[in-house]
Amino acid sequence: MRRRISALSLVVVTLLAACSPDSSVGPTQAELSPGTRNITQGPRQFAPRSLYLPMRVPSGLAGARFLSNDAAAAKTATPLDIKYHNGGLITSQKLSAIYFGTTNIYTKGPQPGKSGPGSQDRSLVGYFLNNLGGSSYWNINSTYYQNEGTNKSFVNNSMEYVGFWAPKDNAPSAGDVVTDNDMANLIEAGFASGTLRYDPSTLFMVFTGPGVNLGGGFSVNDLEYCAYHSAYLRDNGQIVQYSAMPYDADFTPAHPSNNPDGNHYLCVPQDGAPNGDVGADGTVSAMTHETEETTTDPVSVWKSPFFLGWYDANGEESADKCAYTYGSTLANNGLGFWNVIIGGKQFLVQQQWTNVKPQGCLTGL
Repeated sequence: MRRRISALSLVVVTLLAACSPDSSVGPTQAELSPGTRNITQGPRQFAPRSLYLPMRVPSGLAGARFLSNDAAAAKTATPLDIKYHNGGLITSQKLSAIYFGTTNIYTKGPQPGKSGPGSQDRSLVGYFLNNLGGSSYWNINSTYYQNEGTNKSFVNNSMEYVGFWAPKDNAPSAGDVVTDNDMANLIEAGFASGTLRYDPSTLFMVFTGPGVNLGGGFSVNDLEYCAYHSAYLRDNGQIVQYSAMPYDADFTPAHPSNNPDGNHYLCVPQDGAPNGDVGADGTVSAMTHETEETTTDPVSVWKSPFFLGWYDANGEESADKCAYTYGSTLANNGLGFWNVIIGGKQFLVQQQWTNVKPQGCLTGL
């Protein structure tokens, strides 16, 4: 299914005229913008959302212990190859986590008001992020490249968790809606205070806790995505890559959504948790999905189609092509299903599409 263009993803607000200059992904380190700690502006200019869609619960399988798309993927005789569209990639990916909640979102995670380097994030999410770079799993992304003149520049097997911030001002609780403009204003406030630092290679990922409607399409009666990545344009022309990472463990086989179309959808395919941490275990797959796709298909120009990296003829990016598939390494440790080992711990993470012949979904390379 085409993930990029949908009724929900067309959130381009006050879009620049066609004569506006392009702003490509690159290594330049920008200075912090002046401003106060609390910045409220809007509406800002946003690229379309690239959605990680929820999985529909097949009829008669509600409450199943584990659900996946592995069987359906196996029946696809000739999956479409992924292709390069001649734009910029992020070859050395970085991530800055923004934990936006009234309490710590994950067990042992940062408390509201705290910030620090990624190495000090004691949550399971932090552990995963600190060990993802250099892994066999992340190495799949090193099969992707961007053109630099006559040369190809490949993605590095590195993913740097640069830091976290847990802002407490106006933090949302269950039932609240956080908009894209709210997220952009939050990031800008972090830039202004010096807590966050702009870098075109950094993905600013916003996490929220249970029951929060992050982005406006994440609720029990209207589950339109499990996460997404996009970008907004700063007043100085810089493109900021950001991602919405809601609390995916809200939607599992035991408690799926009740969508208006009469179907039920989920974001986490099991009610178990291989590390015994339902919230964090349920987050890592979608979190990695969005980080990978920001690497291989970031917003690299500020005009349509915005994304000029890697995707297939249906618009599916690298992680979309393997969504809810977990491969032959799937096992159960008594607490839950898992399929990859990251930093010595067992995690359930969807496969990633490899850009080598024959193309396909893998858990490691």
